Amino acid sequence: MPTLLFIVPARQEAYPPWTMGHRKHPGGRIAALIFDLDGTLVDSGRDIALAANHGRAALGRPPLPEPLLISFVGDGVEMLVRRALAHDGPEPSEEEVRTALAALRDHYGRHCTDNTRPYPGVLEVLHHFRRLPLHVATNKPREYTERILRELSLAGAFRRVVAADDVTQRKPDPEPLRRCLEGLDVAPSAVAVVGDHPNDVLAARALGAVSVGAAYGLVPRERLLAAGPDHVIEKPLDLRELFPSRLTL
Repeated sequence: MPTLLFIVPARQEAYPPWTMGHRKHPGGRIAALIFDLDGTLVDSGRDIALAANHGRAALGRPPLPEPLLISFVGDGVEMLVRRALAHDGPEPSEEEVRTALAALRDHYGRHCTDNTRPYPGVLEVLHHFRRLPLHVATNKPREYTERILRELSLAGAFRRVVAADDVTQRKPDPEPLRRCLEGLDVAPSAVAVVGDHPNDVLAARALGAVSVGAAYGLVPRERLLAAGPDHVIEKPLDLRELFPSRLTL
């Protein structure tokens, strides 16, 4: 695996109305990239599922299957807890949500990199596009985001990282993407947003950016495709062929 020598440039839900009418993009040159984290840069499903079951155990609930818990990921940790608790029972009370959330956070804070690893090809892709402004926009809290990027030696690749607690609106709202691009003189149409969740596709569409669906990620392929991404990649390395550019040479 190559050594990363990063050159950091200067600094099924109902879809909301602003997601309609997207256009297809032919591929080609881009001026910036924004990546989702879970299911796009890193395979974090097992650690998330273990933490979610830890939250359930705090209420005396039995564990749920890992694939089911992973299917609840993408809309923030509180929504993950609510879905995990409501799956086999009534809507949880606010006290139950707080209890399970505290247990999940405690467990995940200590174990968020036990099994989490970059997807094969991610390091090569980040190295390939190192001369472009690279960003992360995630609905994950910052404390976990920073730890994962740091401990997996990914942090130095990115110009800016925007996490859940950095914004007032999370994806599918485009606010996290706009925050990534602050200070850059780049047209949205020249930005590619890569993610495995419909929220990534919808946020990109709202911004006017190019959406790239990561079909290798945590979200079932059919659910991702139903959101209508401009492009679909089967592995991270596909980005090199999708967006050839002299800026990456």
